[in-house]
Amino acid sequence: MARTKMTRHQLKEKDEITTSLRRFTEFVYGRQKEIIIGVAVLVVLALGFIGWNIYASSRNASGQTQLSAAIATFNDTTNIKNDKERYEKTMVEAQKTMDSYRSLPVGMIAQYYLALSQEGLGDTAKAVQNLQEVIQRGDAKVKGVAQFALAAIHRKHGEPQKAIELYKQLYDVGGYSRAAAAYELAVLYEGNNQIDQAKDYYQKLATEFPDSPFRQEVDEALKRLGVTLPPPTAQKPS
Repeated sequence: MARTKMTRHQLKEKDEITTSLRRFTEFVYGRQKEIIIGVAVLVVLALGFIGWNIYASSRNASGQTQLSAAIATFNDTTNIKNDKERYEKTMVEAQKTMDSYRSLPVGMIAQYYLALSQEGLGDTAKAVQNLQEVIQRGDAKVKGVAQFALAAIHRKHGEPQKAIELYKQLYDVGGYSRAAAAYELAVLYEGNNQIDQAKDYYQKLATEFPDSPFRQEVDEALKRLGVTLPPPTAQKPS
C-alpha cells in the first residue's frame, strides 16, 4: 500500500509536537533535582496531613475521656454526699482538662463545669469570669449553655435585669431551649411585679411550646394572673 503523503500543514504540526516533546524532556532532565524535591514535599505534606488527622482524633478522644471524669464527678451525688467535696473534686478534674485541651471544645466545656463548681463553693466572681470567657470563646451550643448558667447566677444574686438580658438573648437568638428561656423570663417578670410582661411570656409558652415540660406551671400561672387562652383551633378533617 502506498504511503500517504503528508501535507505541509501536517508536517508543520508534527514538527511542533516533536519540538515540544524534546523541550519538555530537556526541561525534566535539567530540573530533575527540583522536580524530585517538589514531589517529595508533596508526599511529606500528604503524610503530615494524614498524621495530623490521626493525632487530632486521638487528642479529641483523650480530651473527651478526661472531660467525662469531670462531668461524672460533678453529677456523682450518690458516692460523694458532701457537696463541697464534690465541687472541689470536679474543679481538679476540670482544671486537668483545661490545662491539656484548652483550645479544644472539651476545654471550654471543662471551664463551664469549673465555673459551676466555683459558684457551688461560693466563689461567684470567678464563676462569672469563667462563664463569660466560655461565652466569648465557645461555639453556639456551649455559648448558650453558659449564658443560661450565667443568667441563673445573676438571678440568684439579686441582679434580675442582667438575667433578663441573657434570657432574652437566648429566646430571640437561640443556642439553648427557647421554652426554658421564656419560662425564666415569665417567672422573673412576675417576681418583679411586671405583670404584663409576665403574661406575655406565659402566653408565648402556652401557644408556641404547648408540649414543653413547663406546661402545668404555665397553665397555673395564667390562671393565677387571670388570663384565659382561647381554645385551640380544631383541625379540619383531611
